[in-house]
Amino acid sequence: MEVKINYVAVAIAAVIMWVIGAVWYGVLFSAQWMMLTGITEDMAKMVSGTDNAMMMGGSLVGAFVMFFVQSHIHHAFQVKDIKGAVQAAFWSWIGFVAMVHLVNNLYQMKPFMLTLIDSGYWLVSMIIGGIVLEIMRKK
Repeated sequence: MEVKINYVAVAIAAVIMWVIGAVWYGVLFSAQWMMLTGITEDMAKMVSGTDNAMMMGGSLVGAFVMFFVQSHIHHAFQVKDIKGAVQAAFWSWIGFVAMVHLVNNLYQMKPFMLTLIDSGYWLVSMIIGGIVLEIMRKK
């Protein structure tokens, strides 16, 4: 099975996800997320430049890998339009992302709102990234 991967589209989707994360966690849900996770401003300020670079770089690499895999999912399910890309992203999200967040947060006794914030970020990112993959798909 030959999968035609548009690596530029994968990279663009990954960067877009990274930007969405900056807005999601840095602007929209910053205070609420920090409260729900127990991370204080002082703790955030103590993160070294190296640790911050590792977190940011790791996030970008993780997003690249995810959209590389999502390209394979698009191929396997013969996604041919934006509607199909959104559906593939949604079903991948609900089965592999939302449920992982839900179960982990249940066992860690974290508030349900944390699950909504974190998995909501992934849903938005996966849908937008999936649309990018479809628009830029190699024919």
